[in-house]
Amino acid sequence: MGYSRHIPASSLHVSKPTWWLESRFHFSFANYSDGPTNFGALRVLNDDLVHSDGGFGTHAHRNAEIFSYILDGALSHKDSMGNCEALPRGCVQYLSAGTGITHSEMNDSEGTCRFLQIWLTPDCTGHAPQYGSAVHSKADRHNRLQHLLGGTGRLPDWSSVAKRSSITLHQDANIFVSENDALVEHAMELGPGRQAYLVNTEGSLGVNGTTLAARDAMALVADAKKGMALRLRAGLNGAHFMLIEMAAPA
Repeated sequence: MGYSRHIPASSLHVSKPTWWLESRFHFSFANYSDGPTNFGALRVLNDDLVHSDGGFGTHAHRNAEIFSYILDGALSHKDSMGNCEALPRGCVQYLSAGTGITHSEMNDSEGTCRFLQIWLTPDCTGHAPQYGSAVHSKADRHNRLQHLLGGTGRLPDWSSVAKRSSITLHQDANIFVSENDALVEHAMELGPGRQAYLVNTEGSLGVNGTTLAARDAMALVADAKKGMALRLRAGLNGAHFMLIEMAAPA
């Protein structure tokens, strides 16, 4: 049987370990272990604020699909494969850690950088490390679903989806973002055997009659036979959200 669960921003753990970082954890992470450990393949979702001249210095990862979606400022990436770039709002950086890689994420610009940092468990261990990024404008996601990242499964047949992403995750998951004007609506069907984690990053968003404020989330699990109809409606100040659609655990 399917279900939906509202996750208010007030219920998220707020971490302030140093002067340059403020994070909101949707799942257990680092020294915080009182939250859920995962939602299917979704293992980490952190809403990070990194102040100017701060950031995550060089550190190692292994066997994780990691991506960052920038909401404000610019995020600078550097890794052991020689990639080095800074990307602004609406862009995505993707790192498949595979057998092992080191990287850093810094805010080298003025002002605060806000981004969503997300980790997915890969479909198997031992993939070759790879890096990808994509630059997008507001027009790419304005009042429609932008396919930010794809996976090993099929793309849902949703009418408001823009073209398929060229970046492929090592997992059966699809990541969409959308930045909407007031009262814009989206209707879609979450298929049988599928689930989704939705984060409303800015504005307010109605999801099947439940209102999500900024930074609220919703966990959605479709009925195994019937699926789940989704009706999304931006609030009076619009809505900017991310939807992570994936296979439900067997």
